[in-house]
Amino acid sequence: MSLRLCLRSLATAEHLAKGFLSPDNHDVSTFVVILAGGAGTRFWPAGRRAKPKQLLPITSDLTMLSETLVRCETLAPPERTFIVTNEIQADATRRECPQLPAENVIAEPEMRNTAAAIGVAALRVHEADTDGVMVVLPADHAIRPIETCTARFQAAARRAADTDVLLTVGIEPTGPATGYGYIEAGDQVAEVEGAPVHTVLSFKEKPDRATAQSFLDQGGYFWNAGTFVWRASVLLDAFRQHLPGHAEVIERIKAAGKLTAEDYARFENVPIDIGVMERADNVEVIPADFSWDDVGSWLAIDRLQERDEKGNVRRGHHVGIDTENCIVFAGDRLVATIGVEDLIIVQTPDATLICRKDRAEDVKKIVGLLKDEGHEDLI
Repeated sequence: MSLRLCLRSLATAEHLAKGFLSPDNHDVSTFVVILAGGAGTRFWPAGRRAKPKQLLPITSDLTMLSETLVRCETLAPPERTFIVTNEIQADATRRECPQLPAENVIAEPEMRNTAAAIGVAALRVHEADTDGVMVVLPADHAIRPIETCTARFQAAARRAADTDVLLTVGIEPTGPATGYGYIEAGDQVAEVEGAPVHTVLSFKEKPDRATAQSFLDQGGYFWNAGTFVWRASVLLDAFRQHLPGHAEVIERIKAAGKLTAEDYARFENVPIDIGVMERADNVEVIPADFSWDDVGSWLAIDRLQERDEKGNVRRGHHVGIDTENCIVFAGDRLVATIGVEDLIIVQTPDATLICRKDRAEDVKKIVGLLKDEGHEDLI
């Protein structure tokens, strides 16, 4: 057995020992939908179009997608777990998730944003169970601890099963971040299994720093993590009301009995937040009580991985002299460093990245440059 599969089995065994792996012990018919697309630009050169960050072992020895599946084992069994990815990543995704039925990996013919991806998954869930509750979450977030996360999503699923609402799970801000959208919460309207449920007054686009600080000063604002819980039937009704074009395409796919490139191209390119959540009046938020990181760049490794005595985070074969506060992500080939600090060094068989930490957000610009120069084989 490979190390990866061994770790996955150990994680499952740990949940069983603690009594958490029991998706059928309650009467909520819960389905998990994992969004696993992406272009692999932020984690180049390890990340590529055919192998974006969710297929990389960024935060542990498991890939991020495998971590997400382990986290969701307590919410739904494999036959009620769907992954939406794009065609170029579909085969790799199926190899990474052998426990899922192959048909549960939904391959988008092209990227048409999250409203389309979630819409086709909602159709699959509704066809399987008209009362099915969807837990929708990205494949590339780091969440700890698993048990706390599971309990919060189970509470959200209970609320969604009993009420015609569109739920989102909001993250308690730890600072005036400008890279996230914000959710403005209103009055508490319920408490489910110890979890408070609030109305949503508004969604705010990514703010400047002063505006973000004002949100924190006022209180009642959460980061929008793009995680959602609702009955598939409620979401499909919301599409009919707020995104009728999407509803029409979904009906075409239902009538055809299959997903075709021609039909999929009819979807408007719009995120679920703008297309549905910002327009609906039955939106609620449950605050998260777990640690969350969106793993948006190589710098996330600094936050999520253990550092050595010099402040370095190392993966693969590395030796260093007077090397401090560096991220080294290497393979079997040796990376040797002398007298460097605050660098990101990533080595793959065909490319090497050397970047100052404070320029981590510019890695995606390298991908754009490579594309402009015709190096399609390297992206």
